[in-house]
Amino acid sequence: MQRRQRDATFGALSVAGTLSGDAVDLVVVSADEALIATLQAAGASHTLWHAPSIEAAVDLLVGGHCGVLIADMELLRADAAASLERLQVQFPELVLLAAGRREEEGRVAALISKGSVYRFLHKPVSPARANLFLATATRRHYELSGNTSPVLASVMELGAPGKRIPLIAGGAVAVLFAIGAAIYLQRSGPDDVTPSPIPEPVATAQPAKPAIVIPDVLAAAQAAMSAGRLSAPVGDNALDRFRSVLTLEPDNVTALAGVQDVLDALETQVTQALQARDAAAASRAFTVLQKAQPDHPQLATLTEQLLSLSRSVRPIQTNPPAAAVQPTQRAAPNTLRVRERIAAGRLLEPENDSAVFYLRAARDLGEDETANRILATDIGSRLLEQTRQAIATNDAALARVQFAAATALDSEFELTLPDLPDVGRELDAVHAAAASAAIDAQLAPVIRLRESGQLIDPAGNNAFERLQALATQSPEVPAIRSEQQRLAFTLLDHGRTALAQGNLDRAELLTGRAETLVPRMSNARTLREQITSAREERDAANRMVQARDVPRTREVPAAYPSDAERRGIEGWVDIEFIIAANGTPQNLAVRESQPAGVFDRSALDALGKWRFEPVMRNGKAVDQRAILRVRFALK
Repeated sequence: MQRRQRDATFGALSVAGTLSGDAVDLVVVSADEALIATLQAAGASHTLWHAPSIEAAVDLLVGGHCGVLIADMELLRADAAASLERLQVQFPELVLLAAGRREEEGRVAALISKGSVYRFLHKPVSPARANLFLATATRRHYELSGNTSPVLASVMELGAPGKRIPLIAGGAVAVLFAIGAAIYLQRSGPDDVTPSPIPEPVATAQPAKPAIVIPDVLAAAQAAMSAGRLSAPVGDNALDRFRSVLTLEPDNVTALAGVQDVLDALETQVTQALQARDAAAASRAFTVLQKAQPDHPQLATLTEQLLSLSRSVRPIQTNPPAAAVQPTQRAAPNTLRVRERIAAGRLLEPENDSAVFYLRAARDLGEDETANRILATDIGSRLLEQTRQAIATNDAALARVQFAAATALDSEFELTLPDLPDVGRELDAVHAAAASAAIDAQLAPVIRLRESGQLIDPAGNNAFERLQALATQSPEVPAIRSEQQRLAFTLLDHGRTALAQGNLDRAELLTGRAETLVPRMSNARTLREQITSAREERDAANRMVQARDVPRTREVPAAYPSDAERRGIEGWVDIEFIIAANGTPQNLAVRESQPAGVFDRSALDALGKWRFEPVMRNGKAVDQRAILRVRFALK
């Protein structure tokens, strides 16, 4: 949850990362590993199902797994348009995205025009681009299904990062403290800090046909700008509305010009406040501009002007309570120790003799508050830089310690460190990569067992049991769910082989295991029906019928053995046999005769020449076990 909260405050939108527990599952029909990896990176909290074919994708869709499907044109080949149109008809709430090279877009242009295919994703695709497409597709899925998209809630909260960062009374002074940290400490400047990237446009909820809505949104943006609502309130300001248009049409000239006009107006507000020598107003306007565009080209110049103004403005002094002791600059030993520890690089260690330790002591003793806040900003910036260095050297444990300390300072001293969200995301990415590597290591033996054919045997060392143990521990990990899907398809393939070999019990066992991994697959349901039908046929074929009751096309009487006839012997012979699908008697065997051995040969010779009408079952001729008693009696 920590990560999602940070993602929600980064720029305008962080696609899947802000979709709480309502993220839509995705299915990608592709053999392009680069595309699949990019989509996995872009949709971190989505579950991504990989289907090797449209048929496999249908199984997942019928099972209710997915709301967005990305189809790779390279895999679909010539029948792409027909396949996608069938999917859209069969699953009207499914959002279809096509992916491919630019020259392949024409194959589905007609479907895109009429809305059957929602977007075309040009390959190769960047994670940022995929992120944006998945966000709009997720929103579209919720629109089609008649539910409220969780993305809308994220967008509405987007402009209120103040929920995490409390406003400081006398905001102008607080902002100036943070801005003046470098000059106060006579450091080299802000060049060491990489400016945050320009946030991507806010994806506001739009109807299904952007071309109809965009003029209305642009008109609303112009109205907001005319009314002075440049970047507030959230969701009803010119900047958000212009950027929402850019989410749909990144090259929209009017929206691009509108964003620039808003930024110019915000810069003008800062300049006018500086000219009026209103430090508080200038600080507030500067904060708004910095939030709107963290890498605005005039920020450095405006920072210098703000610092110059802050030095020339003498703060109003208030008389402290009689019982309090007002410390002087000379009576600030802890502040001096903070500077010494910073210079020595001892920010956190040793615990009771570090820069952070003396910084808190200076705060608790009421030493120079201005100096303490600037020092806190400096320490926080250094800790974030050390966090990045630890990330670069793969020292995740140290990175977590440094980032936690920077976060604590940011909260305690209300610093609003500009790099804190970015470093947090970088650290989250490291954690995610480590977790993914751990899962991959746990899945490796499962994959080996699956590929070697040890699906459900031997007990205790097979792919199914090991994968189920992992799924019990981490049921929502996408990599585990993907392996469940692959193993389920493999089990069904082996089940079909067992069915073809007549091993119905094995086929049923394999099918049941597949259904345990991925419930409600149509392929599994079809295979189970085939097993049931085969079992019924086998049981029916094993049931013995009286051959006299089966219609015959030819019947040959048995010859009476001359020796038995001369001696006046009578008797009978019971013969078991199979009426083959072509109506011929096969596998004839004497089950019992009386007297034994006297009439056997004559009865077998006669029955072998009989012909029966084929026994029909479920519309086809089948083998049928039968028994016939051939009697021998003298007249």
